[in-house]
Amino acid sequence: MNRRDRGNRWVYFLIIASCIAAVALWRLDLLLEAWRVTRVNLGHGGPLRWKLIGEIVLFALILLATLWTIPTEIRPVHDLTVVLIAAAAGWAAEAWGTRLGLWRYYTGERPPLWIIPVWPLGTAMIDRIAARLRAEFGPAPEPLYWLLGATALGIALRFSGPWLDQPSGWAVPALVLAAVACSSDPAEDFWVLAAGMGAVFFADLWGVTNGCWAYDLRGRFGVGWGIAFGMAFDASTVLICLRLAREARD
Repeated sequence: MNRRDRGNRWVYFLIIASCIAAVALWRLDLLLEAWRVTRVNLGHGGPLRWKLIGEIVLFALILLATLWTIPTEIRPVHDLTVVLIAAAAGWAAEAWGTRLGLWRYYTGERPPLWIIPVWPLGTAMIDRIAARLRAEFGPAPEPLYWLLGATALGIALRFSGPWLDQPSGWAVPALVLAAVACSSDPAEDFWVLAAGMGAVFFADLWGVTNGCWAYDLRGRFGVGWGIAFGMAFDASTVLICLRLAREARD
C-alpha cells in the first residue's frame, strides 16, 4: 500500500469516527444515562454482570469492524451515493416500522433520528464484506441466491402475519420480494444478501438483548424470530440500496 492509499484510508477512518462521535455528542443525554444504568447493573454482579460484559464486548466489536472494514476500499463517489440512498431508505424504513408498530425503541421516538446514521454506515460495511466474499469465493451458484431469497421472503411473511389484514402490513414482504425478484445479477446479489443477513444478526443480537429496541412479537414468536425478521428486512433494504447505487454508477 502506498502513502496516498494509507492517507485516504485514514481520511475515511476519521470521517467515520467523527460521525459516530457527533451522534454520541448530539445525544449525550442517552449516552450518559446508558453509562449510569450500566455501571449500576455491573455492580449487582452475578449473571447480569456477565450479560452486560458480553453486550459491551459485542458493541465494541461492531464499532471496530465498522471502522476497520469501510476504509478498506476508497470510492468517494460511489460511497456518497450509497450514503445518500441508505440514509433516505433507513429513515423511511424506521419511520414506517415504528409507526406501524412492528418494532419500537426504548426512547419511544418514531423514528429516533440517532439510529439513522447506522443505515449508511451498515450499508457501506456490507458492501465491503460482500465484495471481499465475492473475491474470495467467486460467483455464487444462482440456486443459492434464490434459496436465500425465498428464506428471507418466508421469514417476512411469517413475521408480518398479524399485520397482513391492513395494506401497510404488506410492505415488508413486498419489499423483500422486490429486492429478491428484481436481481439482474444473482451471483453478485447473493453475497450482498448473505453478508447483510450476517451483519444484521450481530447488530440485532446486541440491540434486542440490551433492550435498545424490541420487535412486536404478538405472543406468537420467540426473540429469535424478531432477529430473523430484522435480518430479512434490513438485508433486503440494503440490497435495494446497493442495487440503486450500482445503477447510478453505471
